[in-house]
Amino acid sequence: MEIRPGVTNADSPEELRRGLELLGLPGDYEAAVRGHRDALNVYRMSNRLWTYFSPAGSIYAGGRTGRFRLGGDQLLVDANGRSRISFEDAAVALIDEAELPRHIQRRFTIGY
Repeated sequence: MEIRPGVTNADSPEELRRGLELLGLPGDYEAAVRGHRDALNVYRMSNRLWTYFSPAGSIYAGGRTGRFRLGGDQLLVDANGRSRISFEDAAVALIDEAELPRHIQRRFTIGY
């Protein structure tokens, strides 16, 4: 899956369908993905304080490692090209952000 700055996979119907297939998700998820993209755009144009969390492509039960990377608008992938994070590490990142906000008026993501 190609990652292009300023363009999300939700902007291309073909890339969105391919991404959902790679994740093993049904095509019905297309509307939800586009809805999140549209919501983020509403936040970006608002005068409200906001932070938007986008987890890795695959989020699963796997234990807390405490070793992960934070990113911005781009999907984070590991050395094998996988975008993944455990529920437990995602929770740590969210709590860290709530306690010490570092992504005000921005989206952030997480991955190994």
